Parts: sequence; C-alpha cells; structure tokens
Amino acid sequence: MIHLLLFLLSALGFGLLCLARDRHQRDLVGRKLATGTSKRLRGGGFLCLLLAYAIAGVGLGWARGTLEWLGQLSAGALLIVFYLARLSSRKSSAR
Repeated sequence: MIHLLLFLLSALGFGLLCLARDRHQRDLVGRKLATGTSKRLRGGGFLCLLLAYAIAGVGLGWARGTLEWLGQLSAGALLIVFYLARLSSRKSSAR
C-alpha cells in the first residue's frame, strides 16, 4: 500500500510542478495563472515530493526507501509526461 501512496504523491507533486510553469498553464488551464498561484503550486509540488520521501524513509527504512522513492518519482514523472504528450497531440489534431 505504501508503494501506491508514494506513486500518487509523486504524480501529484510532478503535476503541481507542471502546473507551476507558464507553458503548461496555457496548455492545461488555457491562460497564465497569477505569480502567487504559481509559487504556491511549486511549493505544493515540492512538498508532495518531500512528503513522499519522508514516508518512504520511515516506512521502508532510509536505504530501501530512498531507492523506492526514486523509482516512484520516475514513474510519477513518466505518467505526467505521457499525459502532456497525449494532451498536446489531441490539441494539434484538433487544429
């Protein structure tokens, strides 16, 4: 169960970091968000990634937890990248 939690926190963290970027804001929201909102999204993304690291370390031990965290970070980032690529291809085919 901890693996699923780590994956979800990682995907959420990378999703928030993605939304903090101007380019992705226009793609996902349709407009640029306020600077304060972008900073809060960035902070929330980093907080999710750090929380996942802490949970992995405490739950699995710091040596194994770090490896699990890195693996789940990769999987979460890959999910977001595939989602953005799919969204981009849908928008280009609609034009």
